[in-house]
Amino acid sequence: MKERNYKPLIASLYFNYIFQGMAAIILSQNMNQLKIHWGATTTQITLVMSAIGLGRILALYFSGYFSDNFGRKKTVIIGILSYTIFFLGLLLSHSYLSAFFFALFGGFSNAFLDTSTYPTLIEAFPDEKTNSSLSVLNKAFISTGQFLLPFLTRFLIQRELFFGWTFVLCTVCLLINMGYLLFAQFPELSTKKTVKVIKETKTARLSNHGTFKIDGIALLVFSFVSVSIFNIFILWVPQFAEEMQVVSHEDSLTLVSIYSIGSFLSVFLTSGIVKRGVHIPRFIVFCLLASGSALLLMLLVPSFATLIIAAICIGIFAAGGIWQLGLALMLELFPTYKGKYTSYYSLATSVAIMVTPYITGVLSQYGVAMIFWFNLFLLILGLIAAFVITSRYDYLFPKEKAAPTFS
Repeated sequence: MKERNYKPLIASLYFNYIFQGMAAIILSQNMNQLKIHWGATTTQITLVMSAIGLGRILALYFSGYFSDNFGRKKTVIIGILSYTIFFLGLLLSHSYLSAFFFALFGGFSNAFLDTSTYPTLIEAFPDEKTNSSLSVLNKAFISTGQFLLPFLTRFLIQRELFFGWTFVLCTVCLLINMGYLLFAQFPELSTKKTVKVIKETKTARLSNHGTFKIDGIALLVFSFVSVSIFNIFILWVPQFAEEMQVVSHEDSLTLVSIYSIGSFLSVFLTSGIVKRGVHIPRFIVFCLLASGSALLLMLLVPSFATLIIAAICIGIFAAGGIWQLGLALMLELFPTYKGKYTSYYSLATSVAIMVTPYITGVLSQYGVAMIFWFNLFLLILGLIAAFVITSRYDYLFPKEKAAPTFS
């Protein structure tokens, strides 16, 4: 029997992440226009941003359960429809309160896409090195969206066109992609098969699995931190550059594009490194150390050169796929219900997306530099968690393997 080709399916699933990347920055990119459109203040805009994280928290457990029990296709369709509600709802809102409600659907979509896409990838490509390297490629699509949106926004502003066309474009592209996925063939769910094997062996805990109170918590801390590092950076680095009087407002926007380029290129570098069988926990530690060094340099010696170095380093080392590698470790240590544990891991991300906009908004009253010192503190916290993960991984898999498995 000829093996089914799932590459077009995976490409279509990852195409959605272009618009997840745009959704992450579309509010900050259009903040001035949305203030007028909604009659809102900066604080109220950041409150709407926090709603995305709240939406993820509300939906993650259910989305993981739904994915494991009702299938990946239905889950991803719900994710796409939620994003269309998100984009159109924000555009049609005339107050920040109604925008807050529609922003929740952005969080719903994040949850449903994550808990359908990653398990589908693993079920379509069971080979451990293949799926571990492919698992970071979605970040390339996220980076593509974050690279393109600033140019689209700037194009509309320069020509004095309606800012909402980017919202409409995102909606149309997502609906076209959904049309393909409705008829696409998805791989068979592995959940029932895994449960059957566990029952037959009369054990739900294998000797080489981690302890959630130690390994799981450390990975959840890392999930929170890894997302916070680059989210805080891309949302606030233009303001930091202006406050330090390094560049003009227009030039400060290019720092986000530089970050996106570094993030995009790093995905392929990370994918190649992982495919060679690198020790993933140690690689994560290295990436955090490199990101922290660049961030500290930017804070101590603020200049256009150090800002560019920081943008490139944060893009390459903090946003180039280490979050996905952490998820790969989570699914290796706890493989029974992939959708469920993806939900747990993504829940920490949701908390970060919800909490950090509010915290950084408060810190901005004391200067934008305070936001980046807070970011450095989070990075150190993540580094501690990464050391715990590395130590535990070496204990659980002594010289047994270098890359995680997903079987």
